[in-house]
Amino acid sequence: MEAISGQMLFDFDAADLPSLRAFPQPKPRQTPSQAAESEHWFQRGLELEEAGSPVPDCIAAYERAVSLNPSAAGALVNLGTIFFRQKQYEDAERFYRRALEADPRYTLALFNLANLNDERGDVEAARELYREALKITPSYADAHFNLALLSERTGDPLRAVAHWKAYLKLDNTSTWARTARKQLERLRLLHGW
Repeated sequence: MEAISGQMLFDFDAADLPSLRAFPQPKPRQTPSQAAESEHWFQRGLELEEAGSPVPDCIAAYERAVSLNPSAAGALVNLGTIFFRQKQYEDAERFYRRALEADPRYTLALFNLANLNDERGDVEAARELYREALKITPSYADAHFNLALLSERTGDPLRAVAHWKAYLKLDNTSTWARTARKQLERLRLLHGW
């Protein structure tokens, strides 16, 4: 995991991974063999990324998955993330938006697009996308974490406290929970609460 602009990126609880790796159901025009092959290439892309394979190999696997299933939101998000890490923000945005066209309720796509907007300095767009992610998945702790950081940066300590507390209700034991507690204590001392 890497931090960009103080934002936490792609840190998911192990229990969330199955839903984040969920592959969209095939569209009716897609044959079962195409769906299976698309899923194979999506999984292959994950394996390549986890193994630290060359970026072009990872991209090729995800692109193959998308060519077989244009609604492969997971593959589209992962392509966006690859480009985000390379600071190719226009390409990253294009893939995140395609993922949302395929699945408008795909929380990870909203979250990543929010991170992208924050990285570009569009704080209000980022805030709105994080909120939208929370409307869809109220238990999405990472969105609370990033909203707390964003609120602190924009001078809204009360809103930051609310998001830190919401985060801690959802994740009370991770390394990030320790960070949230430290931030809460810092705000308490800073503002005399």
